[in-house]
Amino acid sequence: MNNQELRDLKESLGIINYKINYKTGVHLGVIENFFDRASDDIDSKDRAILEALLAEEAKKH
Repeated sequence: MNNQELRDLKESLGIINYKINYKTGVHLGVIENFFDRASDDIDSKDRAILEALLAEEAKKH
């Protein structure tokens, strides 16, 4: 998944940044910077965690 696909999936699911932080443990500042398009830089480990969470949430919907 590329950056835009991750952002679009998050938006379509309606998940807030704090919920992502709570469920993944990824620092809230990293989540906010990435999803608010302030930065495309994200650690590969954090990216994998975010992708896994969003994929899991997509299955629920």
